[in-house]
Amino acid sequence: MPQGSGMTLPVQWNLRLYPATSIALLHDVLVEDGIDSAPVLEATGLSLEQAQSPETRISRQHVLHACKAVTGMNVIANFAFRCGLRTRLTYFGMYGFALMSAPDLRTMLQFSVEQQGLAASLVRVWAQRRGGEIAIGVDPLSNLEIDARLYRFLIELHFGVLQRAWCDLTGASFNPLRLYVTFPACDSMREVAVSLAAEVLFSQQSNLFVFDASWLDTRPQFGNLIAHESVREACARLAVQLKEQSGLAGRIGKSMVTNFGRAPTIGDMAAALGMSEREVRRKLSAEGTSYREICDDVRSQVAMKYLRDTALPVESIAAAIGFDDAANFRRAFRRWTGKAPVEYRVSVAPPDAGS
Repeated sequence: MPQGSGMTLPVQWNLRLYPATSIALLHDVLVEDGIDSAPVLEATGLSLEQAQSPETRISRQHVLHACKAVTGMNVIANFAFRCGLRTRLTYFGMYGFALMSAPDLRTMLQFSVEQQGLAASLVRVWAQRRGGEIAIGVDPLSNLEIDARLYRFLIELHFGVLQRAWCDLTGASFNPLRLYVTFPACDSMREVAVSLAAEVLFSQQSNLFVFDASWLDTRPQFGNLIAHESVREACARLAVQLKEQSGLAGRIGKSMVTNFGRAPTIGDMAAALGMSEREVRRKLSAEGTSYREICDDVRSQVAMKYLRDTALPVESIAAAIGFDDAANFRRAFRRWTGKAPVEYRVSVAPPDAGS
């Protein structure tokens, strides 16, 4: 099974690649609860008509701003989890149909991890077998705007997404065995645990959705190998299209993470891509970025992940992302984020308790 990794690919937050389904869903649940959805639409810059149009394309940044707006509103404790439960696999288009048609849940889980970039998710998922159990890890992406409250919102939202997906796929009553979360005990997560009839363990090292491994041999109620292979091929073509839309900047960012720690010069990168340095600079300029901006983006995202998810001292993080001197890293981090590393770590640290 795929496993989690401390190193993650950089995210290009502003590429408009995805349908606006998630924005429309947040709007619908707010309206059902009698809450004005205007702040969510304002945060995304979309009208309600645009949010509900199949022609609209949004970026991860739109989803981030929408979820951030919700966390500042007076919603009930289980709002995020309920939104997750409302998320059907059909909302994910071709990717969702590939999951639904998988011949067994083992194949489905493998595919869901491999091609998760086809969805506008603000988390990365990974899976690991632990004896007779499967643990699905949920790891929020690194972004300066993801504070402790939004971090928790994303975990609870995705636990709801996972629960709905497994119930829809199996057509049976499904409940996880246990839930693990990195944050302290809170009312909203207790409600999630009660709804799922599962034990929840707080202040753990990872966010995990754990269930019996025997479920992996279950055939999805709409499983069809021929249909799955056909849709899977379509998803592969779509993934290539998305990669092409991410441009040269996306290729360079991925390469930097793959070879992280060696900090290639633009000349080295150009040679690896079979291009001249001048050609790299010109194409990146046409995409509205530069080699230094990509380097900063990759380093800042990895640094934020280390500061948020580990207790490593700043000096160790500086060395891990290629800085010879911690003072230089501190200056660079402030330039990237407007905060010192310690200030950022405090801003994303979960409270000791909360509702």
